[in-house]
Amino acid sequence: MTSEQDPEKLLLFVADESLTKFEEVAEAARASLARSTPESGASSFATINTATYDKAVRNLGQITHAVREGYGVLIREPAIARVVVIDEEGAKATYFFCRATPISLPDKSVKFASYRSPVGRLAELRVGQELEIPRAGKTVFVRVIENARFQPILSGHTWDSRNSILDGEEYGPLTVESLRALFKKDEENDGTALDRLLREEESAANIRDGVRRAVISRMDLRNQPVLDEYQGEIFRMPLDSRLLILGAPGTGKTTTLIHRLGQKLDLEHLGEDERRAVSRTPDVDHANSWIMFAPTELLRLYVKEAFNLEGIPAPDDRIHTWTEFREGLARNDFRILRSAVSRSAMTMKEGVQTLASGFEFEQVSWFTDFDGWQKAAFLEELRAAAKTLSGNASPKVAKRGKEIATIIETSSPTLRPTAFDSLAAVGKEITSLVSEMKAVTDEKIRGALNLQVNRSKSFLDELASFVVSLDDLPEDDTEQDGDEDEEASQPRVGRAAAVVAYMRAVRAAARARARRRSLPKSGPTGRLIEWLGERALGDQELLEVGESLVVQSALRVFVNPVRRYIDGVPARYRRFRRLRQSEDRWYRSDGFSPTDVHPLEVDAILLAMMRGTDELIVGARNLTTLGTPAHATLERMAQLYRTQVLVDEATDFSPIQLACMATLARPGMRSFFACGDFNQRITSWGTRSEDEVRWAAPDIGIRTVTIAYRQSGQLYNLARQIAALSGESEADAELPDFAENEGVPPVLVKGLADKHEIAKWLASRINEIERFVGELPSIAVLVESEEEVRPLAALLADALAHNNISVEACLEGKVRGRDSAVRVFDVQHIKGLEFEAVFYVGIDRLAKARPDLFDKYLYVGATRAATYLGLTCERNLPPSMGSLEPLFRQDWA
Repeated sequence: MTSEQDPEKLLLFVADESLTKFEEVAEAARASLARSTPESGASSFATINTATYDKAVRNLGQITHAVREGYGVLIREPAIARVVVIDEEGAKATYFFCRATPISLPDKSVKFASYRSPVGRLAELRVGQELEIPRAGKTVFVRVIENARFQPILSGHTWDSRNSILDGEEYGPLTVESLRALFKKDEENDGTALDRLLREEESAANIRDGVRRAVISRMDLRNQPVLDEYQGEIFRMPLDSRLLILGAPGTGKTTTLIHRLGQKLDLEHLGEDERRAVSRTPDVDHANSWIMFAPTELLRLYVKEAFNLEGIPAPDDRIHTWTEFREGLARNDFRILRSAVSRSAMTMKEGVQTLASGFEFEQVSWFTDFDGWQKAAFLEELRAAAKTLSGNASPKVAKRGKEIATIIETSSPTLRPTAFDSLAAVGKEITSLVSEMKAVTDEKIRGALNLQVNRSKSFLDELASFVVSLDDLPEDDTEQDGDEDEEASQPRVGRAAAVVAYMRAVRAAARARARRRSLPKSGPTGRLIEWLGERALGDQELLEVGESLVVQSALRVFVNPVRRYIDGVPARYRRFRRLRQSEDRWYRSDGFSPTDVHPLEVDAILLAMMRGTDELIVGARNLTTLGTPAHATLERMAQLYRTQVLVDEATDFSPIQLACMATLARPGMRSFFACGDFNQRITSWGTRSEDEVRWAAPDIGIRTVTIAYRQSGQLYNLARQIAALSGESEADAELPDFAENEGVPPVLVKGLADKHEIAKWLASRINEIERFVGELPSIAVLVESEEEVRPLAALLADALAHNNISVEACLEGKVRGRDSAVRVFDVQHIKGLEFEAVFYVGIDRLAKARPDLFDKYLYVGATRAATYLGLTCERNLPPSMGSLEPLFRQDWA
């Protein structure tokens, strides 16, 4: 084809070549799929190495499955882009790109490549832009002269592409509704004059100047198989990058994250440095070593489907809300919270008010204060224990105490990871000392217990019953000297549990006696000692046992200091909270139980434990060796590491939560990608600034994507003005070049309080939209609270029944609803979603109910809509929105 040819003939050539290529690729993929079998794995090995056979077969099976999945993708979607380039010598080359793994084709005149490959960058460039690409062992500069983006569809046995974007030096950019329909132009000389006129009108409707936005018919993340040039730079960044992507609604932030993950999971398209980094963790399954966080359950489901569209398997254990992930960490992994197998006294309560007013503005300072305090408290605990040992009458004990004191003071003022390494060196001998002393004291305590059992055979049963009655009492903070691993495996009920409780209580009483302290009478230990009375040890024997236990406690500090350091964080937090509460800092003075903790407090405890563990893994590698006392504590965190960590809508998470997520990124890689928009933060504790993000994830870069693809011109303008009203910076975004979608004004009705009348008004507007679009697009109705969802959905269903439009109540953000239905949501659950039309019911009531976040909810809700936006007010627009009223109309009729 020459550049002098008629643009219409150029378009026909592009359409013919592209549709032919679709057919060739799909047929080749179908044939390859038929030849491949899932069982063709183990037979591929000529010789068998029994040491590696199972792993090799498993890996080959995964590869075979991935290849077959790739064939399936090509059968459904043969190509997503076509690019023609010209090099410095004037030679042209045509590339077709597919979403993932390409297939070998007999026709070598056209190049077929994966969009994820380095040359896939061509698909992102605009006509006229240049790129350096590899060719025959060297690099050459090429210039893009044609670029087409497809949405292939197989209708019957015929391929077509809907809403293709075609651009070239001689034409475009154009939106072509159907490539197949271009060929009807050749028939225009046939038939009657009426036929020719009708075909002429059909052809004009098929080809539109500019980039035409498709109607949103489903509640899914927009299918954008090819990113723009700015998004493309981001998703191709090296695997070990850390980045926050900022951007206004509809700028493709989440889509960029998903593309990045897909590219980085595809080992074939990783660079050499990236492959080497992956190979340094041979025991890690790279394909499954990733995790993504979303702020709501509804958005989690939404993102999960987008991953599946991109061909990325996304089981539930890889996409989480922080709420449910935190619960697993705090209850099962780190055992911060009370459970049937944990002795912790803490109970997490969502609504408990423990934190002072205005706390959300100072979260980083609060955590820094706590973490610094708890580390200093631990260091002081070590010093005190070393001092106790150094002054002991036993030369053997005193010698160890002085050695330990030297290690501690050498590491001061902070305890460096290497100090734990040094302490571990003296741990074995200390363990033997503790065992010898413990055997003596245990024998004395068990002797007293045996005496009581001999006196009364019912004693253990009575004791067991009383111990059970203490279960509901908050755990006291009396020091325990029992071995944690031993205690974790001990029974919790029955006679055996009674023995454990007796031993623990008498030890606590003996230590208190030796230190001239009293046990808290209201705690379970104090109550049990009171119940035992004279059935425990005598005064003199209690003192002797206590003095020995004090030395054992001091020694035990150094048996496994890593576990004491990490697992002691929750207890130190309770002490910190009591101290700061007495100082009237950070916390409310009353109104909650000492055992109650707010979820944000649990986050802080988790972060201290996770960061502390991570610092030891990185800074004291010897401690991670299997068989060391510290191994189990450090391995807990090692099992949580992921090669890639991604966060959607990052500004809805607190900086402390983001820091926890960033700590999950595997050392040596630290791959952490997040996206968000400060204007869309709809949580009071959410991250408010770039500085807070940098605190959460040090060394993170920040990039902004600015091209907004979702909204019409009129709604884009409204969104910018809403952002300005909130006092935040206006969204840094612009509509795409050649965008052809001015849209319609938003609509507003005031003085509408009756629910039946609201339903009628909504029904009228929804019917208008269906008439304009020609079908029912994706529509959401947003209400101020969860209690309003079901009643309004029922009334709206009655109002729309005449036109057979169904309505679905999407309760608690856990139900996404059917694509064929109008869906009703509580506004707090729709973050990150997009619809063709959105209605806000009772906007003035929302302003009164949530004055602190009203502007955010308004902005988020308004930017969910692509073309149609409607608001209702019980009375009038909130005063802050007064200047926006001229932008609204009463209806779209």
